[in-house]
Amino acid sequence: MVLEILVEGFLLGILLGALTVPNFISLLPGAWGWELAVGVILFLNGYYLTKALFGLVWKGQESWLYPGIAATLFVIHMYLFYVRAKPDISGLPRVILPFQVGGACIVFVCTLFSGWLLRKWIGPDLPHLGAAPRAGGAA
Repeated sequence: MVLEILVEGFLLGILLGALTVPNFISLLPGAWGWELAVGVILFLNGYYLTKALFGLVWKGQESWLYPGIAATLFVIHMYLFYVRAKPDISGLPRVILPFQVGGACIVFVCTLFSGWLLRKWIGPDLPHLGAAPRAGGAA
């Protein structure tokens, strides 16, 4: 989950920088500032907490549903941030929708991949993530 958060923050920071700064590619070595800003905003808005809590409740992460819900949580939290910060970010209305759509896609893919990686790492023979015991075998 920590690696997932770091990769999400990295990609979201690059997306935000690419949407707001002309010639962002030339500034890519300094992109850590954008990544840190996005991570702090998401943390302060409770995105990571609600995503973690929902991940604990939703133990059947083997479907596409959990990544879809994580992407929806991202959109909701970013919308709430935009509503609260509207006067401060009035110069960025053209960025809001592309960032939400692109960010939802990033969150979906990162969550889907991390769930797949976790299942692969744990292995098929070990009970994990609240899976039901297998028929004909010990749990």
